[in-house]
Amino acid sequence: MAPYHIRKYQESDHTQVLALFTSGMEEHIPATFRHVLRLPRTFLLLLGVPIALLLVYGSWILAGCCTCMLLLFLWFIAEYPWRQYVSTCLRTDLADITKFYLSSRDSCFWVAECEGQVAGMVGVLPVKDSPLGKKQLELLHMSVALEHRGKGIAKALARTVLQFARDQSCSEVVLETTMMQHGALALYQGMGFQKTGQSFFTILRRLVDIPTFQLMYCLPTVQRVDL
Repeated sequence: MAPYHIRKYQESDHTQVLALFTSGMEEHIPATFRHVLRLPRTFLLLLGVPIALLLVYGSWILAGCCTCMLLLFLWFIAEYPWRQYVSTCLRTDLADITKFYLSSRDSCFWVAECEGQVAGMVGVLPVKDSPLGKKQLELLHMSVALEHRGKGIAKALARTVLQFARDQSCSEVVLETTMMQHGALALYQGMGFQKTGQSFFTILRRLVDIPTFQLMYCLPTVQRVDL
């Protein structure tokens, strides 16, 4: 028997869902910071500016303080997109999950419950600007608590979304994830999602070279046979 079960979201889950979502996004900040530090332009910045100050003013203290300030600035650059995304979601769809996800038959929000706690979550909404003749759903906010990973929860949540899409006679399930979300990207591609494109939604993300990938899962069309 699985150590968890997946069910529809209830209002009593709200606090735990928001905490899970926030911690899941903040988890990517250190990896983003390390990614920024490895960029050639960052190396030149961290090396060039302190050396220039040292040559001009002859002060190791000033050069050291400059390095610390630059590192703080780079941490802010790594942190800001994730904090902003969390803030936006908490003000919009995650502010009222019942209204956004459970008020119509073509959207839903599930949680994975383990020992009375919310261990995972995922939502799905219809894509408003789907290509002509196609019905698409968008997978949103997939997250699993760190202490509950390795139990197959993320894959089970994704399968729940795909089955829901089949039940709604959808042709495709789409989603977006960043290059920093390595585990999520590997999971989706392992389940058959195909990468369809990439983009930089902000100048800051382009500056730090963190693209957002678009992925799609094509659901097989059921052929009806008249006897």
